[in-house]
Amino acid sequence: MNEEIDESEFYHQDFTTASDWELFIARLEEIIHDWSNEDVKSNAEVLQPSPQGVWSVKSDRIYFVDTEFTFSYYKNTSILDKQGDEEGNFKIKHPLHSEHNFILDDGVELNAEFCIPIWYGLNRFMLLSSVKNEGITSESKIKILLSSLNIAIGNTSCSTPLFVQIREKWQKCYLGVCEVDNIRTNFDMIHLQKGPQHCQYLTGLLDLFKTKVMSPISLDPVVISVQFTYTLNEFGNVTWRYKVLDYESENYENGLCALPFGVSYEPISAMQIKCSWLNLQEHLVVDSENYTDFDPLQAQKWSLLSLFSEPPVCLLSECLSDFLSLINSSATVCDTLGDFITSSTTESSNPLDLLTEPKVPTISTVLKRAARNSLTSARSKSSAAPLAEEVLVPLLYYLFPDAEEVSTFPYTEQSVKLNETSTIENLSKGFKTCNSDSLVTRLAIVLAQAQNTLGGPRSLAQLWFEFYQEMRYRWEKSVIIPG
Repeated sequence: MNEEIDESEFYHQDFTTASDWELFIARLEEIIHDWSNEDVKSNAEVLQPSPQGVWSVKSDRIYFVDTEFTFSYYKNTSILDKQGDEEGNFKIKHPLHSEHNFILDDGVELNAEFCIPIWYGLNRFMLLSSVKNEGITSESKIKILLSSLNIAIGNTSCSTPLFVQIREKWQKCYLGVCEVDNIRTNFDMIHLQKGPQHCQYLTGLLDLFKTKVMSPISLDPVVISVQFTYTLNEFGNVTWRYKVLDYESENYENGLCALPFGVSYEPISAMQIKCSWLNLQEHLVVDSENYTDFDPLQAQKWSLLSLFSEPPVCLLSECLSDFLSLINSSATVCDTLGDFITSSTTESSNPLDLLTEPKVPTISTVLKRAARNSLTSARSKSSAAPLAEEVLVPLLYYLFPDAEEVSTFPYTEQSVKLNETSTIENLSKGFKTCNSDSLVTRLAIVLAQAQNTLGGPRSLAQLWFEFYQEMRYRWEKSVIIPG
């Protein structure tokens, strides 16, 4: 005998429970309502993709099944979205009613989403995109997301265009919808490897545009804007070459006593010339396979755009940054040089020389003393000097040109009358720094050069040791310090 089955024991699905798709749409509508009621400028991240203006961006996270999305609101705060009537009342401007002019920066350096205002001339829009780098390639998922945006627009009466990013992110492919004044505009996009033959000229594009409009009445003249872009990314043999210091070069001393300037490689990756014709009516120009009015030499507007390598390696910036990094170093000269500083200090001169030598020594005496106390003469067999003699001597002559019979880098005479009140007042203003051609200036230059190009901290320590040894000697012998 069959057992009686109690139907109450079966599970009955509750169709009143909201599905994941309905929760996703409800969350979209909630975010749209919040952004429509509050000022988007508050608590928003401000970007400045020049020259489009200052953009106010606000984002929120939203989930659909197991996928996380970012829903963002972009608004160009530098362009007024409101228009006033005669009575002083303001109303929101139609998002598609804007004169779209080409801009110089075509979004190469900007984020991918900023292609939307460039292509469609929009000053505000909302974008739904996946958080992960994986693109939305499933056709069914694309249709579900686009249907969700259509339902959200219909339920919220949102006048802001809504977009969803599809395919791989590097493709910059977007689908969107906008509904204002009972008129719906669909933003569709396709990627073709090669454009149709009839769409390569203005006549074919105008025919395609009028066919898509499908207006039963005659249309007003179409307003067009045209821009040609010419890119130069090969500069031939005229490229940047950084000249490395050569000991045998005639300009070696001049390069040794100056900071490096320029870049290590060609900073410009490409140059673009843009020829633009703005806001022309269709009956004023002709562009077909046989004839065209768009001669680049007769363009209304020319623009030049330089695209730089990222990031550019600037020699001066790298040199100064490397030199300023020594501020955090706690190593002393003794720690850096080791045996050199020990062997040099033990080789002290006769103490009676202070009494027997004249107060004003000759140039030969100064040179002998500098050579005697030089680290190059005191180096031991176990290690080599950081700076070679042919490198160290020009640096010392640059700091102390009076030690050379025929000075190559003499100090400029700077006569300042400190007794004048106006002169003292002017000297007290501005940055507290030294004169342009003084001993302190030259010392900073050669120390930065030693740190950056002559061997690093050990070369700098050797040069600093030689400098203060010479300063100590001149102080003890009452020798004038130049600069």
